[in-house]
Amino acid sequence: MLALITVNLSTSFNDFVNEAEHKQVVNLKSRIIAFYQENGSWELLKGNEALWKEMLGANTKSSLRAPTHSMDANKQTEDSISTLSHLLQTQKRLSLYDINKQVIIGRRSISDNPYSETIELDGEQIGWISLIPSELLEGSPGNEFLAQQYKNYYIIALSVIALALITAWLFSRHLVSPISSLINGTFTLIKGNYSIRIEKKTNDELALLSDNVNVLAETLDKNQSNRSKWMSDVSHELKTPLTILRGQLIGIQDGVFKADEQRVQLFIDQIDSMGNIVNDLYQLSTTDVGGLTYKKEPLNPIQILLQVAESFSAKFKQKELSVDCTQIAALISDEKCNVLADRDRLRQLFVNLFENAYRYTNAQGCIQINANIIEQNINIQMQDSAPGVPLTIQGHLFERFYRLEPSRNRDSGGSGLGLALCKQIVDAHQGTITTSDSSLGGLSINITLPKHRSYPQ
Repeated sequence: MLALITVNLSTSFNDFVNEAEHKQVVNLKSRIIAFYQENGSWELLKGNEALWKEMLGANTKSSLRAPTHSMDANKQTEDSISTLSHLLQTQKRLSLYDINKQVIIGRRSISDNPYSETIELDGEQIGWISLIPSELLEGSPGNEFLAQQYKNYYIIALSVIALALITAWLFSRHLVSPISSLINGTFTLIKGNYSIRIEKKTNDELALLSDNVNVLAETLDKNQSNRSKWMSDVSHELKTPLTILRGQLIGIQDGVFKADEQRVQLFIDQIDSMGNIVNDLYQLSTTDVGGLTYKKEPLNPIQILLQVAESFSAKFKQKELSVDCTQIAALISDEKCNVLADRDRLRQLFVNLFENAYRYTNAQGCIQINANIIEQNINIQMQDSAPGVPLTIQGHLFERFYRLEPSRNRDSGGSGLGLALCKQIVDAHQGTITTSDSSLGGLSINITLPKHRSYPQ
């Protein structure tokens, strides 16, 4: 592109200069003819540099006046030509020869001049005027002007290239930096360091990918930290019924106890207890944070909550429990409540919460459900009536196998895993679940889930 520009500049400039100098020659010819007509020969001018310069100077002045016709239209053009000719030192490249091509003034041989024109007076040739074009003369002002323009173009081109390279480098850094962070983050995860979190540097699809990688890292980190505690809790919970069974069987073997119906029923109860623990552990494993069984989709959790509440209506009647869902009914069709969630896991979450409220709320009590949208989250609150839970105990309710004695124990049907399951389901949806005192006198479960974000395709 730069080569085309320089070639075009050179061609256009030389054409313009040649045209201007041709007009200068035409104007000079009339002056020379007038001189010849007045003197009848070239003798007075031959070798007379002073007279030649005077004649050329007069020509410049006359050319500045321009022809009388179309004066207004051509004045600016004539002035430009005269000024350009002066700057290009056109006079120094002019030569005058007689009819026999013998030098009058200028270069000795007419052949030294690439351009020559005849001079005629009343139809009769009286001499020759010759010119060396500016572009053919090394070191001429025209060539120096072009050289300076080429230099300026090269400087501009190099500046543009440098600016483009700097801009491309900055843009590539902006583009590559989040990708590099993602690559480094995933390599760190591969090495087993799950505490890594990737900083979001953009607000596009790469930001969504960073969020997903961070969720994966959080999942792996929590699963790793839970693994040892998981085994410890399981062994502890299974140890109690196994110890009872072993003690009873050894007693029968030693003749201390008889294998009567009451003793067999005790064995069955302990085995059922272990079976319940195993079932709850299985549910806990499948709902663990980041479990591969999660199939998330945009959905309205209020719809699922109301469906589960309806399914518990018959069970609540057994204890004469009332459920108030009037406040959330208006949100059932509000798309602003949509979250990215697994439908079955949310159903399991609400089932566990209603089951917990059913077990530990006194008969003829009440359960109240509220929900609202705050910024980018949807908050769901489930309150029940007495009995309440001391604040010092509430922080332990989401621990695995934790029971609040005497109301929360294995004999009442709970394994101590229900609220732990709820916490893991909420965690898997990047939400929070907390407890507080209920205004109804019991316990309040507060759930916060992030609203679904729509990214451009």
